[in-house]
Parts: sequence; structure tokens; C-alpha cells
Amino acid sequence: MFRSTTRKHRTVLTLLAAVLSATAVPMVAAGAAEAATGGRVCLFLDKEGAPFAGRTYGHVAWAIRDPKNTNHWIWGATENAEGDSYTAPGKNNGSWIKGGTWDDFRNSIKRDGHHRKGFYDAYRCINTAGGDLKAAQRTFHNMKNNGYQISHNNCLTKSIAIFRKYSPALSIKHLPDGQGVPPRNYFATTLDNARGWEKARTY
Repeated sequence: MFRSTTRKHRTVLTLLAAVLSATAVPMVAAGAAEAATGGRVCLFLDKEGAPFAGRTYGHVAWAIRDPKNTNHWIWGATENAEGDSYTAPGKNNGSWIKGGTWDDFRNSIKRDGHHRKGFYDAYRCINTAGGDLKAAQRTFHNMKNNGYQISHNNCLTKSIAIFRKYSPALSIKHLPDGQGVPPRNYFATTLDNARGWEKARTY
């Protein structure tokens, strides 16, 4: 009876270990996360960006990973070239797009002539089962000439639109609407209450 009880005890421990292993959340270093497989989108924050009328709204850039070639990323932003609260459609709204490796992205942010060193303060990401880079690129080009409006057609709302075209699985629960939400508040608070987003990382 003792041997039978011991065997049962070992079986229970084995099953428990398997369950714990399956449900454990892996701790992934920042570099390793960006090099993992599958789709992935990241939002970058400049918390001091977009100063207007005595208030700082914050500015964001977006980045998406090619799920078929995880060493390749596409990234961009809309930087309000006119510096006003509104830019009419057809005029330059400061949108740009680039592509390359994750390191290329990090270096381009720091070395690009339009940014000061360390322009973005932090970033946070979410993984997706897949992603459609071409759909995301089409969305960027469609919005490149549709103007700018500080609360409803800005760097954040354009980033969200690109993310959703890249992965329709990023529903409102994973990627809440950004209309009327300052980008710095969305990054720091809204995404804390959304599903699946990793904690902010500095770089």
C-alpha cells in the first residue's frame, strides 16, 4: 500500500509540474523578444513630444515585424511637420517609413537628422500570431496624405490603424481606440489595461 501511495504521489507531482510548466510566463530579455518568431508590433514613446498650447501630449512611433523574416522590421511615424493642431489633407504631415533590422531601427531613431539622440524614451510590444506587412504599408501610404489633427488623426491613431491592418486579431480589447487620448496617456495607462501588452522598456 505504501508503494502504491508513493507511485500515486509521484504521478500527481509529475502532472502538477507539467501544468505549471505549461502555464508559466517565460521571462524574455529585450533583445531575445525582438528576435523571436512570429508577428510583433511595438509602440515607441517620446513623452515630451507634441507640446501645444502649454500642454505636452506625447508622441509615438510604430514598428512591425515580418513574421516570415523575423530579422526584418518596418517602422515609421507621423511628426506633424507644420507644428500646428491641424494639417489639411494633401499637405505634408511629417509621415515617414523605413525598413531593416531591429538594430537598424534603434540606430535610425538615434542618428536620423530629424531626431535628437534618445528621442524616444521607452517602448512596449505585443506578439501576434501573424502579420500582413503589405496591408500595413498600404495603410501607411493611404494616411500619409490625409492630413493631421491633434486629437483624432495623429501619430497615435495612425499607428493603431497600421497595427490593426497588420493583424486584425488586435481587437479593441488588445488595441483600444486612441481617439481623443493623448499618446503619452495611451502608452502609459490605456495599454496597461489592454490585453497582451508587455511592460514598457527603456533603451
